[in-house]
Amino acid sequence: MFGFFESNYRRAKDAREVKLYFSKYGERAVDILVERASDSGLSRRDRRHWRRLARKARRRQGEPVSQLNMS
Repeated sequence: MFGFFESNYRRAKDAREVKLYFSKYGERAVDILVERASDSGLSRRDRRHWRRLARKARRRQGEPVSQLNMS
């Protein structure tokens, strides 16, 4: 919903980062991102970043692997 208000730069950067996490961790990517989002040792800003990536990763989780590789 709020993707409309995001800059193109942030949207592209987040997409690359989510794709990297899926290629590195596979289906565990979402769990790892959620874990980082709840890490109290990180700053609030960093936790918000990881929470945003986790939300975007959840949306992409159901997509076939071939689609993830193409984007």
